[in-house]
Amino acid sequence: MRQLRVLLVLIVAFLGISFTTQVVHAEGMGGPNTGDYVYEDREYVTNEQYGQLSSINNQIYSGVSPQRLYILIFDNSTDVNSFVKATGTYPKRHDISSAIVDKTGEALYGHDHFYDMVMDYEDGGSLMADNNYLIMNLKDNRVYFNPSLQASLYVTDLMFWRLQQGLGSKLKSSDTETKVSALFELAQRMGPKLVTVSEHKKMLKSTSMADVKRVINNIEIIVGAIVILFVILLIVRHNKNHPGPSDPSYRPDYDAGFDEGYYYGSHDPFM
Repeated sequence: MRQLRVLLVLIVAFLGISFTTQVVHAEGMGGPNTGDYVYEDREYVTNEQYGQLSSINNQIYSGVSPQRLYILIFDNSTDVNSFVKATGTYPKRHDISSAIVDKTGEALYGHDHFYDMVMDYEDGGSLMADNNYLIMNLKDNRVYFNPSLQASLYVTDLMFWRLQQGLGSKLKSSDTETKVSALFELAQRMGPKLVTVSEHKKMLKSTSMADVKRVINNIEIIVGAIVILFVILLIVRHNKNHPGPSDPSYRPDYDAGFDEGYYYGSHDPFM
């Protein structure tokens, strides 16, 4: 009987651990754990760097469309999986457009908690319009940006790529401290862009990679049409200078007729 009780206790304990694990997973990363604006799975961020981020937020949380900038840094598989699952972004994609992601808030706070916050005005009813997330996935050596709804048409994949120019080697360094330092330098560069967003009620727009590709496709179509017209003109010109059987002026037997007339004329007895 005692053995049965022990067995039941072990089963209940196992189920409790499993349930707890599921709940923790459902809650995402648990929200910022270093001050108000940073999530890190280990201590990467210095006090000075956090002060820089606070200063950026003081500048951008103003105007008619106040913005916030959060930084997420993680290296463990659990956080990577939570991020990938929520955002649908897979590290194997390395094109520029894949650097812009969505639903980072769900990965950070957990789906249910995040949308409770969205619905709660006092907790930040404009989270989706205000919150921007700069993400560093150390495990896969990737940097992402999740713009707020207000910034989504302005801070595009192309702008984000341009802002990283000159930081590429640092962001991909084998030294974690160097990478984190470069990430905060990138955050500093993004500050003025988010200030611009905060100053306008209307959603601003800038060029994206899709716009560039669209222009290139249109140029290719125009160039292709010009090439086809040029070839057609060459063919017409060639046919004009070298008439064929269908042309009324084409007389392949003209020389033969001349020779025959000359022969009969020279042998005419009356001439």
